[in-house]
Amino acid sequence: MYLRAVNSRFVQRRNQPVVGSRSNVPRLSGVVGLEVRTKNRNLAVSVSSASSPSEGVSTPPSISSDGAELPGALEAHAELASNAAEVPDESSAPTAVPAPKKKGGGLMKRTIFGTMIFGIGFSAILSGGLMYLAVTCLITYQATQEYFNFMASQGIAKGADPPSPLLNTLTTILSVSIPIVCFLYRDQGRSGAILSVASFLLLVMEVIAVRRPKFIRLASSLFGLFYCGWLPAFWVKVRMISTPGPALPLLDNLPGIQNTVGLFATFIFTLCVVAADVGAYFVGKNLGRTKLTDISPKKTVEGAIGGLASSVVVALGMWKLTHWPPTAVSAAALGILAFVCSLFGDLIESIMKRDAGMKDSGNLIPGHGGLLDRFDSYIFTGAAGYFFCLIVLPAMGL
Repeated sequence: MYLRAVNSRFVQRRNQPVVGSRSNVPRLSGVVGLEVRTKNRNLAVSVSSASSPSEGVSTPPSISSDGAELPGALEAHAELASNAAEVPDESSAPTAVPAPKKKGGGLMKRTIFGTMIFGIGFSAILSGGLMYLAVTCLITYQATQEYFNFMASQGIAKGADPPSPLLNTLTTILSVSIPIVCFLYRDQGRSGAILSVASFLLLVMEVIAVRRPKFIRLASSLFGLFYCGWLPAFWVKVRMISTPGPALPLLDNLPGIQNTVGLFATFIFTLCVVAADVGAYFVGKNLGRTKLTDISPKKTVEGAIGGLASSVVVALGMWKLTHWPPTAVSAAALGILAFVCSLFGDLIESIMKRDAGMKDSGNLIPGHGGLLDRFDSYIFTGAAGYFFCLIVLPAMGL
């Protein structure tokens, strides 16, 4: 039970009992009304006080609750009423000031989990084989789930029916199967064939499962297969390049590790993407002034320049250390290519998030958001790396 003092404004005879709930409490000049609220009912009481300080406080009246008198229910209310002026107003009570957030906490969390992801990725790249395939398939699976979260949002659906669970499952299975086929059939061409067959099967199921399918739904399903399945599979293709790489004593002493161009290309392209992201973040945060694009307002021209410089520097540093790519020019070209793919991969995912009305693709990775928020920069880089190794370097005579 609690008491709350209510100042009254209207004149009424002294000692008049008040009946009813809170809404029936009269307003009295020089009279303090005490409201007593219980769990089951509200009790309203009027207490007369002297209009002048010389007059005392009258005998407490009876208390009424919904018309029934309750004599002697509140013996000390007169004393409380005389001190009502000392009760502070709730509106004037000082509000608690929230404790300031610790600066750098988000960056610390981002750094910790980013380092953990890099450690897992580095181990998978170094070992290759089934472990590398398993990590790629897990990334493909999670990317597909987050992609269909985009497609099911009101911002993208625009009145269309959301993708059915059957089609989501089928797309996920087909997307995960593409890297597996690339691993099992290392010769060129077969992964392209499975993409064509998977696309056809997906469209057939759309027509069968949906009563009146819309073109936007067909296009989004095919893009999901391409974006979440076909493009990540190129990282498997790059790692499977079996051309012998330059001699490196450190790798020669590691048991079970084959010194191949695929190992060097996968590792260096990954490092360049990391360097591009980190360089763009810190340069843009400290020196960024000029907005790069309306797609992602936080990206700046200065940050992009910092990311490009970081990627090229890392590529040249790895060339100096490993002698791959064969020349400094080709190493600089690799750094530029990695940065461009990283930047536009990030922007393309930003378009999907903006249309979906979502800040992050998920909350799987603390400090980073969803998996696509972390790996969007790598989506197109694998295909570019494969193109660089099989087309660009031979064209340069290397």
